[in-house]
Amino acid sequence: MGAANDALAAAPPKRGSTPLGVVDGCVRLVTQAGVALRTVPRVLAILLRTPSATDSLPGASSIRSWLQRLGLFTLHESIEHADDWVWLVDHSVQLGETKVCVVLGLRLSESPLPARSLRHEDVRTLAIVPVKTSTGEIVAGQLEEVAKRTGIPRSIVSDRGGDVKKGGELFTARHPGVALIYDAAHRGASLLKRRLESDERWSEFVRLLGQTKSRTQQTADAHLLAPGLRPKARYMNLRSLLKWSRRLLALLDRGEGGGVATARAEARYGWLRTFRESIGTWSRYEATVRCGVEFVRTQGLSIAAAGELATRLESLPAGERDDALAAELIEFVRVQSASARPGERLVGSTEVLESLFGKWKHLERQESQSGMTGFVLSLGVIAGKWPLSRIQSALESTQVKHVEAWCKQYFPTTLQSQRRLVFSPTSP
Repeated sequence: MGAANDALAAAPPKRGSTPLGVVDGCVRLVTQAGVALRTVPRVLAILLRTPSATDSLPGASSIRSWLQRLGLFTLHESIEHADDWVWLVDHSVQLGETKVCVVLGLRLSESPLPARSLRHEDVRTLAIVPVKTSTGEIVAGQLEEVAKRTGIPRSIVSDRGGDVKKGGELFTARHPGVALIYDAAHRGASLLKRRLESDERWSEFVRLLGQTKSRTQQTADAHLLAPGLRPKARYMNLRSLLKWSRRLLALLDRGEGGGVATARAEARYGWLRTFRESIGTWSRYEATVRCGVEFVRTQGLSIAAAGELATRLESLPAGERDDALAAELIEFVRVQSASARPGERLVGSTEVLESLFGKWKHLERQESQSGMTGFVLSLGVIAGKWPLSRIQSALESTQVKHVEAWCKQYFPTTLQSQRRLVFSPTSP
């Protein structure tokens, strides 16, 4: 088996000149190590100890083309029809009016739950659909197209954004028996948002953090700065900020025993003491939600899930549990688990899809100022397993002209082409 794999790695695909092993290495450097496209040839030259041969190594344009061809292949690859498919659905946006609908899938029979949470290699890309307008009817149509590949799924998991929620409801109305699942992380974030945004102390806390940051970030006390809150999804990322708050309070509590460190912290963050009780309350909120979300991420949704979560939450120390919030999370899991059948564990989290978007945006950093482009096809390469045999099939069946046709269909113009046209001396 090893010799056969080595022989396959040394051979180029049909109509190609680069060995499959080199293609595989370049793709892995980009998708797994986060190496920029233009940097891959230099990395290869260093690893191969042949700096003078850089010109003979694959260039950024070749690697980009491979990523697009592999990604497009995933959208047409033959897939077994089955009744246990799970779809994870969400949209992502960039500069401009275009956004992309992405559907990931996995079979329940192949799910790693409850041993661990989902990883990128556990799912495969079923659809990548750039659109300028998205409605419930449009999303429902996109789901019907995916069903032609997999069959009617067992469940659809999403964050219930307006058009995705409506589209899922229209689809399930036509196909009874499909379970619509609300992503646990987004539900937990909404519970936190409802509590914190109605808390005047939280608004004051965030305001003072912003003021202190502006006065501190260019000083010798920059090491004391609080972790930033993300403009989007800030209620899904509170843990580091609240942990920092508790550590700062502990530093302030050292008093004179803390020496210069405490004195400098006192000058910048002495006001934090007035939020001690609130920080304790917020920390209990966050720990309770984190426990609930982690449970669903790893255990899934089953007939016994609500009871198991109740036991898990009861085991939290009193300082890390909010009883009212725990009750809401247990009820949420009970409702979401109502569709589960005996012996079945449904997926209850889209975090693997959110992670996929995050990695893709990191890869696309070189083109982000050009808005959404055909490089969005690289999403298909980040998900799933890519043995050499699959790479060979993809490159031999998906040519550059196929990628060009796909890009022409979905991206007849880009932000970059519009800039060139507008600023051209001959533009009207």
